[in-house]
Amino acid sequence: MRRNKVSIRDIARECNVSVATVSRVLNNSDAVKEDTRILVQNVIDKYNYRPNELARGLYTQRTKTIGVIMPEVTSHFFAKVFIEIEKSATEYEQTVFLCNTLSDNKLQDFYTLRLSEKQVDGLILLGGRVNETKTDVQYVNLLKNNFYPTPVVIINGKLENYYDNCASVSSDEHEAMFQAVSYLTSLGHKKIGFLGGQRGIMSTDIKLKALDEAKSVFDFTMKDEWIKLSTYNYQGGVQSILELLKEKELPTAIIAINDEAAAGIVNTCISKGYSVPGDFSVLGFDDSSISTITMPSITTISHPYEKLGSLSVEFLNNMIDEKPMKDVTNISLKMNFVERGSCGKITEAAL
Repeated sequence: MRRNKVSIRDIARECNVSVATVSRVLNNSDAVKEDTRILVQNVIDKYNYRPNELARGLYTQRTKTIGVIMPEVTSHFFAKVFIEIEKSATEYEQTVFLCNTLSDNKLQDFYTLRLSEKQVDGLILLGGRVNETKTDVQYVNLLKNNFYPTPVVIINGKLENYYDNCASVSSDEHEAMFQAVSYLTSLGHKKIGFLGGQRGIMSTDIKLKALDEAKSVFDFTMKDEWIKLSTYNYQGGVQSILELLKEKELPTAIIAINDEAAAGIVNTCISKGYSVPGDFSVLGFDDSSISTITMPSITTISHPYEKLGSLSVEFLNNMIDEKPMKDVTNISLKMNFVERGSCGKITEAAL
């Protein structure tokens, strides 16, 4: 037999066993006698045989593939979570299909349908529609009609009325905002602003709600005119701080929607003659690479990236294998504080 042409039938014939027996050995089944398993495995090793995954999929009803849909692959947050998903998927010998929607809902619909046609074993949704505070009913119906019962895991989001074969893993951004306010008030800041992001998006709405609730716990003020929303990128930070600087009264500390916006805020402040952290303390979110290259570097709060990725893949495979989830289908993970140079104690000049 030529090694590059060997088939499962060739293996079975040489071992004088059935094709089913060879398949059981390949799948580590216990339903094979030990001496038979050793015989078959020796022949498999002899020819360096690798099973045809397409044929195996027809037998197991598994494709060993999972899909990931996200809105922007160049975003530090999405890219870093995806890397952790991919690492974890390799431990399950799964191939990951990455679908970048460019924040286009039509593309998200398209990729959802294509992944269904590809018969992926599971789907991970990260950003996009699942990060909208108000669930898109049409997308829920699309999943119900075209994707269910294939398992779905949502990272940092939700889909109301889509519960069966669905789980979620999230960073606790609400608690992280309390960390942020506790830290800033401990430095003496009593006037705090919030810049960047958009209402209707969970990452923004959760942070703003937490800030409002934190007023009853910590001694600080956050006036409406100190909330300047824009976008989630560097330019959004620039735009929002320029709007804030038009106000007659200014906060002494600023919480940015993320590190990209925080970088825009820090650099703009410095270019306008302000000192960071002398005039403004600036705190970011995500612990992205940009937070380490500004001057000063940005104090931030980091997502538990490794856990977000590994738990989402673990949940997905538990559902694929129909393992009991032990009633734990929605996990919220604590975020980590990273202190750098952009925050400092309140100064007389800033009062």
